[in-house]
Amino acid sequence: MTPQECEPVRITERIQARSVWRDPKGNLLADFGQNLTGLVEVRIKGKKGQKIRIRHAEVLDKDGVFYPDTLRTAISHDTYILNGEEQVLMPHFTFHGFRYIAIDGIEATDAVPNMFTACAMHSDMEKIGSFHCSNELVHQLQSNISWGLRDNFFDIPTDCPQRDERLGWMGDAQVFSWTAAFNRNTARFFTKWMRDISAESSLEKGVPHVVPDLLGTYSSAAWSDAAVVIPWVVYQTYGDLRILEESWKCMHEWVDYIQDQTNADGLWMSGYQYGDWLALDREQGDGSVGATDIYLVANAYYLYVTNLVTQAAEALGREEEAAYYRSLYEKTLASFQEEYFTARGRIVSETQTGCVLVLHFQLARDKDRERILKALTDNIENHKNHLTTGFVGTPYLCHALSDNGAHDTACVLFMKEDEPSWLYAVHMGATTIWEKWNGIYPDGSMPHPGLNSMNHYANGAVGDWMYRKIGGINQLEAGYHRFYIRPMFVRGIEEAKTELETPYGKILSHWSCRDKKIRVKVKIPVNTTALLYLPEKEDVITLGSGEYCYEYETKTSLKELKYSMDSTLGEILDDPQGYEMMKRMMPDLMENPMIEYAKKMTLSEGTASVPEIRPVYEAVLHALNEQEL
Repeated sequence: MTPQECEPVRITERIQARSVWRDPKGNLLADFGQNLTGLVEVRIKGKKGQKIRIRHAEVLDKDGVFYPDTLRTAISHDTYILNGEEQVLMPHFTFHGFRYIAIDGIEATDAVPNMFTACAMHSDMEKIGSFHCSNELVHQLQSNISWGLRDNFFDIPTDCPQRDERLGWMGDAQVFSWTAAFNRNTARFFTKWMRDISAESSLEKGVPHVVPDLLGTYSSAAWSDAAVVIPWVVYQTYGDLRILEESWKCMHEWVDYIQDQTNADGLWMSGYQYGDWLALDREQGDGSVGATDIYLVANAYYLYVTNLVTQAAEALGREEEAAYYRSLYEKTLASFQEEYFTARGRIVSETQTGCVLVLHFQLARDKDRERILKALTDNIENHKNHLTTGFVGTPYLCHALSDNGAHDTACVLFMKEDEPSWLYAVHMGATTIWEKWNGIYPDGSMPHPGLNSMNHYANGAVGDWMYRKIGGINQLEAGYHRFYIRPMFVRGIEEAKTELETPYGKILSHWSCRDKKIRVKVKIPVNTTALLYLPEKEDVITLGSGEYCYEYETKTSLKELKYSMDSTLGEILDDPQGYEMMKRMMPDLMENPMIEYAKKMTLSEGTASVPEIRPVYEAVLHALNEQEL
């Protein structure tokens, strides 16, 4: 027996029903306007012996009918027998995931919104970070990320709160851990869960896929790697060595376990792997694992966690172990490069996720990075500037682009509003992050509900890119004793304000770019040092504690452009100036018998087929957009 180790689960917000009505099938419904985890409080005076039932669902179907199918076999009903007096009813020792409820046993004329209150519940972690921006869709995305965290950090980090699962899936928590640590103080929460992980793991069995271990399945890349990544994230965020000290055995034994499974080349090429789970780039066989070679994923993560264990050993002063794991990393990296790179620098399994992992985890040879980046951007362009990544590639996709000179491509992906994209779900009315990019189709219909949770936080891991790149806040030392602020502009976002409460105090990064002026305001906590990279300036400013403001002229406009590479040729030709420019610069195109077909293609599709026309398209776009601005 041990005392409570992390914040208890509490009711942290109470939301009154917005409306009560009957759906087309006759169900009496209430809508709380937010998908959440918790319970419904009912205030009622009925007849003695009257039976009422509250049923829960995340969504309505395309006809507006109560749709509990995403809960799979979870019943999720609360049933009461009334005593004839004024009563306040709410169950204990359970929780549900829902936005809507169906009320049975009450006449519609007796039901009003203030009878029903949704009580949002989660581990009551302190809120330490915030992100606000001028773009309403992105602002809602941040809200969805925050609610996904709250709804699923329920004593353990569950994958989803509503259906017949609600398990501590390690992969989901691993990829989301950086984003979670920005929004809430996860130190005690993850310290407690790491004790659970350590208790379930061993050198003989490895690390489970789910903790607490209810499935009896062990040792897959990206999932079991949470045993290393989680304590490293906590240490880097809060600067407290205790979680590394306490988790050291579990951390290094996971790397030791993988090493025991490697072949003669020192690579992990065996066992079940989830691969790039739910990626969109595989149509044959088990499409859920994605098209990226599952053992490329396994070995990329093997190198990643080996490097983290090396750094953890250094932080703990374990020089001998650090030297051992550093040597293991170097040997494994050399074997990885021999296995997965051609002599001329192409990757075996040249998918978006394959390129992202080798770029973000620094696994590519220096001479090959430019080629790999081009392969990644070409792949994105060939998919009409859309992502195809799954649980493994998505968290690092925008990072890999922004950190390697393709920030504009990252911004295009991030700001997409059609499926698959982060903002598509926002457009479709989502208030949390979906498990699948196409959780609801444009016509309101849905995929098979077996794998279609409306409250899975994994793809919300893009929040880490938002805070580090748009907000610009990045640590240089654990706990933010030294850090840098480097905002990176995104077209469509003219202002962003990012705050983070660190062990030293609050960091503020607040910038705007409008009306031909850039304004930057930063706050640096006491006893810290920050490097400030002002947008469009070359000098790096070293700052001590205090508040600083900068304002200077710019020619940059971040307003959304009317035309882009996603515009069709037809849209360009419908603009009189665009038509004249295309007629002058590409007269043969206008006479081509396939012109009507070409008009339906986006400019990206056109350049993918005929790369040499890109300069023409870019010149036309520049002229048309300048005209609009």
